[in-house]
Amino acid sequence: MEVRLKEKIPGVFWPVHQAIRRGEVSEVVAKGGRGSGKSSYLSMELVWQLLRHPDCHAVVLRKVGGTLRNSVYNQIVWAIGELGCAGYFRCTVSPMECTYLPTGQKILFFGTDDPGKLKSLKLPFGAVGICWFEELDQFDGPEEVRNVEQTVLRGGSWTLTLKSFNPPAMARSWANRYALETRPASWCIIRPTAICRGPCWASGSGPTPSTCSGRTRRRSAMSTAARSWAAARRCLPICSCGPCRTTSWNGMTASTTAWTGAGTPTPGPTTPRPTMRRGGCWWFLTN
Repeated sequence: MEVRLKEKIPGVFWPVHQAIRRGEVSEVVAKGGRGSGKSSYLSMELVWQLLRHPDCHAVVLRKVGGTLRNSVYNQIVWAIGELGCAGYFRCTVSPMECTYLPTGQKILFFGTDDPGKLKSLKLPFGAVGICWFEELDQFDGPEEVRNVEQTVLRGGSWTLTLKSFNPPAMARSWANRYALETRPASWCIIRPTAICRGPCWASGSGPTPSTCSGRTRRRSAMSTAARSWAAARRCLPICSCGPCRTTSWNGMTASTTAWTGAGTPTPGPTTPRPTMRRGGCWWFLTN
């Protein structure tokens, strides 16, 4: 079964995927509300990167272990099916894991309410290279997250950390402040919305033309490239730590904005007023 990844990942997330693939980003923080598609994208990114790195494993974490099965476990199983790999994985609930049969790589699921399981984690080969913190705001704070990262991500030559959460209503929440901290160039944040993702996924999930409104039916009739471009235009700017350049979606281009060392954005045709702090490689996807 041949799967075109560009048709599976919504266009608004494509630049982030490309940056990860080029090795420019090793930590992604996805901050967005329900329906923004952040968890769906991150689950596909996790599975895809696992296949590209045959010597590493993945760990998916939530604060409470009892919430794993009906959230991230089902999300990963969905992503495996979307990428056409269902026949190559064995997914079990007890123990809760997904094993890639050709290589023996594993996707493991843990709740940090039982830290002993993480400390005693032993793999048959390689090391954990991918770690996904789902519902980041439910963890006790950045110190707990950092301790878990130090416990899980050790011994490997390549790592990728994914963090996603719905922004709490309280601006003083540690997760909201965490997303505003200055970070190295290998760290980026995405802030997708339901508008960014669009009403219908390029993969075909979502409302069908027969059940959508007239406006949605017109959007559904658009080509994948046109939908991706429309989403990207609504969600720009995309800021990087490099010089101002253009980014391509399905043969079309969109202007990007580069942050200077002083935190002043280089003017561009689609540059709105910046609302985030400077520093590092920041991908801003806002409506």
